[in-house]
Amino acid sequence: MGWLLIPLGWKIAFQSAFDEFHAPIWEASSRLRDLSHYWGHISDSKNTLISKGRDHARILADAKIQIERKEELKKEMIELRKLKSEIVKLEKSLNVSPAFQCSPEIARVTRRTLSGWTQSIEINKGRNSNLRKGMGVIFGDGIVGKIDKINSRSSKIQLVTHQGFRVVAHLKGDDRPVTFRGTGISLGGKSFGLISDVPQDVLIPKDGALEIVSSLLGGRFPKGIKIGTVYKLEPSIDGLFQTGQVTLSSKLNEIEEVTILKKEHD
Repeated sequence: MGWLLIPLGWKIAFQSAFDEFHAPIWEASSRLRDLSHYWGHISDSKNTLISKGRDHARILADAKIQIERKEELKKEMIELRKLKSEIVKLEKSLNVSPAFQCSPEIARVTRRTLSGWTQSIEINKGRNSNLRKGMGVIFGDGIVGKIDKINSRSSKIQLVTHQGFRVVAHLKGDDRPVTFRGTGISLGGKSFGLISDVPQDVLIPKDGALEIVSSLLGGRFPKGIKIGTVYKLEPSIDGLFQTGQVTLSSKLNEIEEVTILKKEHD
């Protein structure tokens, strides 16, 4: 009851200080997991060590090839910069909005909160890495979510499964916009979302599915990043559009690292 009587401003200040205090602890916990993996490798068998030595030799050979291609890559980089300059000139002359441009920022996951009400993760980077609230977050299997809260050395990411997460999307191969929102995690641990505003002429192939991807209209992600898959569509309540449950990546609960999309004009 005492907490309810505390002024809102004090609550916010206390919560921020609490997060700042725990951020180093969560990061240290993440690094301890890495250390345990290291000591686990120390006890590997002789055959395992030989196998890893071969993999290491292959990596070194590949690195040597990449070094030898250095001059070739430099020439390609110069050519790409020229092409980029020409594209910018064309966009200005045609008065076309520039394409989504961003720089990636890799961060490690330090904490997970995957309850029935809250789906979020925390990462080990924040304002010190020029991150800002609202930036999109992705990983190898598609969209993760968006930055919801920023501290100096940590950030909270609202997952794509969160009921408060909404974004404009497309059906792959169809440029008409649809709306995606998170619906939470089922009792079995599966992640789902929901699409709405799907045109009536959209049909799902028999024994098939449609892929849901990001749209530039959302302003947070580049076009074409995978969100999930829909296997069935049903008429909406108003009868004008269709809705469908979206199955999201099963790897969302296992993420170790993510990429934050830092828009260049931010």
